[in-house]
Amino acid sequence: MAFQVHSSRVALGAVIVCGVISAASTFGQTDRSKLFEKEDAYIHSETATHFFRGAVLVGIDGRIVFEKAYGLGDEEWGAANTVHTRFRIASLGKQFTAACILLLQERGRLNVHDPISRYLSGLPASWQTVTVHQLLTHTSGIPNYTSSPQITRINRTGATPQQMTALVAEKPLDFRPDTKWSYSNTGYILLGMIIEKVSGQPYADFLKTNILDPLAMENSGYDNARDIVKERASGYDMLGGHIANADFLDMSVPFSAGGIYSTVEDMYRWSEALAENGKLLSADSLKQMFTEYPEATHEGQHYGYGVVISRLKFGKLLYYHGGGIEGFSSSIQRYPNDRVSIVILSNLDSYKPWELGDHIASDLFNQPPPAAP
Repeated sequence: MAFQVHSSRVALGAVIVCGVISAASTFGQTDRSKLFEKEDAYIHSETATHFFRGAVLVGIDGRIVFEKAYGLGDEEWGAANTVHTRFRIASLGKQFTAACILLLQERGRLNVHDPISRYLSGLPASWQTVTVHQLLTHTSGIPNYTSSPQITRINRTGATPQQMTALVAEKPLDFRPDTKWSYSNTGYILLGMIIEKVSGQPYADFLKTNILDPLAMENSGYDNARDIVKERASGYDMLGGHIANADFLDMSVPFSAGGIYSTVEDMYRWSEALAENGKLLSADSLKQMFTEYPEATHEGQHYGYGVVISRLKFGKLLYYHGGGIEGFSSSIQRYPNDRVSIVILSNLDSYKPWELGDHIASDLFNQPPPAAP
């Protein structure tokens, strides 16, 4: 699996376009209003040709400069997406899990270089020496539980974290830890289990108390189908060239590897919090999160803690992650040196929002779009 982790017909909503003078040196004398009118027209074309539906936000220098929703959040009711629609963000949630681990480390409750067996019992012998750091960077070699033949059944019935890790517990490691990189949702399930064990709280509660509430991410949370969630989007996929309801997924299955819902504005708050030392994490924790670990290298990019670190696009430093889950796809891209963030959340799982993000960035930086992988 590559680093882009995952796995409409009518544009609707209001557009926000603001000028940001302080970023002029980065983007030259580009007329912002015309630039974002161009982006809006392009996204309209994506709704017509690729059935894009979702919400798009661009922030520069700490301000939202473009924000708009497209397509329907619920086909059966004809309800439009808005900039306040809540989408499942899939693997973007790994950044939150990584931050929870770092917060616990700051409080002296764990150390990322400890073996996971210090915090979890009953692990297979081959997992005993795997470290928390290796789970965070996908260098543990632990097989991916989502590749199990039983995953289709479990998606419908739900499962505990222990049941999900048991799907691959008897398999050998894919490789010796720290010798390769391979994306493993299992690792992030184990991280969620560690968070619960060390904190004494359910993952969802620790997330809310320590991240969502302090950052005023009031429209985000751990998803549960039984909960009444205002403005929660329905998820769709393509079937025979037509929009269809996505397969049901019990949200206990993605758990701490991707069980969160959010809005584009809340995700921008998250992006900004990670750009400021001490806003949520200490300088040391942020350094760990965004370090380019040599053992976590794939196709010229590095995986930090819940984030891909790249210099392959436009020659600029980029922090990003993609996500995909039944009915939903997502992307967050932050160019830290330029103070640009692009957040795209979609309730269509076949859409590739990171490619739309690349298109927006190419126009912002006045460069050709990067070549398709």
